[in-house]
Amino acid sequence: MFLQLPLVLLGGLAAGFAAGTLWPGEGRSGTDPVAVAAQGIGPLRLGDDYPAAAVAARRVAPDSAFAGVGCNGLDEVRYSAHRGESPVSVMAMAEGGTLVEIELMLDAPNRVADEAACLALREDFARPFLDRFGAAGDSWTVTKPVSTEHRQRVGPVVLEARWFPMGRSCYVSARYGAARTVATIPGR
Repeated sequence: MFLQLPLVLLGGLAAGFAAGTLWPGEGRSGTDPVAVAAQGIGPLRLGDDYPAAAVAARRVAPDSAFAGVGCNGLDEVRYSAHRGESPVSVMAMAEGGTLVEIELMLDAPNRVADEAACLALREDFARPFLDRFGAAGDSWTVTKPVSTEHRQRVGPVVLEARWFPMGRSCYVSARYGAARTVATIPGR
């Protein structure tokens, strides 16, 4: 019993470092769940351990954090927050126990008058990424049967405005590690 206490303490310290709560890392203090960083959003970073990411999400958003099987059967960590007055969601997908994609999504507004308004919404959403990473790079459009997806690279992030004309809906997001999105860049 006497030796179990130090092992429990060491395990707790290791978990704290893994979750970023005891390590003075970039944006990991937990004070801003939507802070823009070079490798992720809030406390989540590409390459992070999935269990540690789940702990970090619960720490910054205890009322909305979810960890479990998500899209495409992958492990998912998700939570809700606000960026200014706008509600947003943060989602990370893991493969093999490691975060491989992190996405910040604008939850509202998502109804706009037209495609130009959808692009304007993305431009407004892009400001913190442009401030952090500089000018936008490649831009491209993917036309699908029910949507037109306007994508733009800003540093390590792919910003996306998905316009659905039938419902006049616009879904705006920023993705890190967007392998599925990057694969559709012309010439790649």
